Amino acid sequence: METLKFVIIDDDVQAHNVISKLMEIHKSYKCVGEYYDVISAIDSIKEVKPDFIFLDIDMPNLNGFELLKYIDKSIKVIVTTSHRNYAVDGFDRGINDFLTKPIRQERLFEALNRITSAIETEAKLKGGLYINQLKRSTTSNVSYICASRLREKSIIQIEKKEIYYITKTGNHIEIFTDTDGPFYKIGSLKEIMEALPENEFSFANQSFVLNIKKVKSLDGETIVLNNEDETLIKISPAYRDVFRKK
Repeated sequence: METLKFVIIDDDVQAHNVISKLMEIHKSYKCVGEYYDVISAIDSIKEVKPDFIFLDIDMPNLNGFELLKYIDKSIKVIVTTSHRNYAVDGFDRGINDFLTKPIRQERLFEALNRITSAIETEAKLKGGLYINQLKRSTTSNVSYICASRLREKSIIQIEKKEIYYITKTGNHIEIFTDTDGPFYKIGSLKEIMEALPENEFSFANQSFVLNIKKVKSLDGETIVLNNEDETLIKISPAYRDVFRKK
């Protein structure tokens, strides 16, 4: 993998020095910015586009967690703080790791491994479908979709014919079969539709793509899937005719 870029955001000069020193032995990572408050970091992060950030929480003007509202969700976040009580709140907000000051080299190494693995997995997921090369058609030379389980590195091949529905949650696509799921993939529903045969899959609404052949019944505004849980999905008026014809 190419060198990963990171930035440090902390109001303490000593904290910057410690992180910089610890990172010197990790040649696969490059510091592309150091900031001492959230406000100065927001616009700069959009320009330098780091892969991950070291983020302190207690800072002037804006709390470190406020930064998460303004940055791309694909950027990984390692919280660095002296307060352990921020951990639960941090993970609820989607951070990737939590380092308590003073930071130990061994613990930093674990966090970097976790971040690198997550970035590598997402890169594989983005390329697994070859969705930029595939055109939407009734036939496809790829009969499966590549995805993975949450927090797992291994890539799973899911047969398209086994898929019941696909939904969008945050930065991920979630794929469900009759008895298994969710499987995760990075991207948009529009992109994944490019790789699915149009005579088998359709949007039910802006958040769901369904396997038309897996629909058990259509009752008013609701679809019942022919799966183990008889999943109920709301259907938009624009798509009702698609399912009535099948």
